Amino acid sequence: MNFLPQKTASLFKFDKVLFTTLFIVLPGIILDGLVEYNNGGVNLYFIRGLFTFSIVTVGLLLYSKSLIRKSSLLVLSVYAVVICMMTTLTWGYYDPNFQFEPFFLKVEVIMSLLFFAVGMLVHFRHIIILLALNFIFITVCLFCYPQFPIEKFAFYGVIVSGGGLMAYFCQRTLVILSRKVKEANRLISIKNEELKEMNQSKDDLFRIIGHDLRTPFYQLRSLIDLVDEVDDDHEKTKIKEMIRQSADKGNQLLEDLLEWGNIYKKQSQVLLETKEISSLVDKVFEFTDMRRRNKQISLINELPRDLKITINPAMMETVMRNLIANAIKFSHRGSNIVVRSKMVGEHIIIAIEDKGIGMCEYSLGNLFTKEKNNSTIGTENEKGTGFGLSIAKKLVEKQNGIFEIESKREEGTTINMYFQHSMSA
Repeated sequence: MNFLPQKTASLFKFDKVLFTTLFIVLPGIILDGLVEYNNGGVNLYFIRGLFTFSIVTVGLLLYSKSLIRKSSLLVLSVYAVVICMMTTLTWGYYDPNFQFEPFFLKVEVIMSLLFFAVGMLVHFRHIIILLALNFIFITVCLFCYPQFPIEKFAFYGVIVSGGGLMAYFCQRTLVILSRKVKEANRLISIKNEELKEMNQSKDDLFRIIGHDLRTPFYQLRSLIDLVDEVDDDHEKTKIKEMIRQSADKGNQLLEDLLEWGNIYKKQSQVLLETKEISSLVDKVFEFTDMRRRNKQISLINELPRDLKITINPAMMETVMRNLIANAIKFSHRGSNIVVRSKMVGEHIIIAIEDKGIGMCEYSLGNLFTKEKNNSTIGTENEKGTGFGLSIAKKLVEKQNGIFEIESKREEGTTINMYFQHSMSA
């Protein structure tokens, strides 16, 4: 039942140009033709209306076939009306029954309306063209009908021309304002994107710093608990030294993270350099030594000593800390975690492999669908934040790397990171 109204609405969605043509110009032509027919039957003035109607109808048909644009349709209709009305003067000049003043007033009223229509809806240059045509028309009328008071010519000419100029200046002002609004919107959009990036960077930094600082605090807590269980003074001295070393590492880590965070906030581009990767992994192993010893896990670095890849060292160290800590968390007591490499075309794969609890296919597929994943309890009830893998993935991608995860439930997990590499002798 609603098909026809819906179809009509889809064909004639409110459009100013099409609305003006269909519901103002075309009905005006039809009504003018009916008036002329009632006054004199099928005369030249009625034929003029039919001719104008035919031109506008042809324009509508061309538009329906997508052969002309809506703006071209309105321009065609306006100039057809104006030129046909003005050329009527040549017939009226030889017609003794021709009433010049009503005709002249009708032309000027129509011109004043069309100034706004074509000038506002298409382009303001048409206002200038129509003003020129109107000036020519008034000049011709002045010579053809010298008995007509020149004051009336001047009055109508000033009124119509003034209206046209007002339309011109209004259109120019609207165009300028529209451009300014578009430019302002563009700048606002850019600033909004920059603000979003800054907020995201700030959030990432807080997460990275908070996530990485868990390890030294965990080590300190474990060592402090161990002091109370040891009676031998020599062992206590060794543990106190380990506490001092752990505190120093934590302090150094915090300073490194804050310094890197300050650089990270200021730079829009991540600075990359060719760096030997094996020693960086050794440094991360040393940092996580307490955790892996508590679970009797072996960390094995199989990376070649001469292997170099294009990375940001500070970012990569954060990535490795997160991934190694994650692997320790989900590995079984007494198992191995291996870091190895593999050449694939122009890339090197840095792989971190564990034989822990792994992930099912569903969990793997939904791992990065949310910004924060729910933290999973480790093999010995270790807690986490749920940010580790997300942080690592983001930082790898910022270094033009690719981050992939292979995992099977109860078989373990392998993290693959693809980077540009550079081998040196």
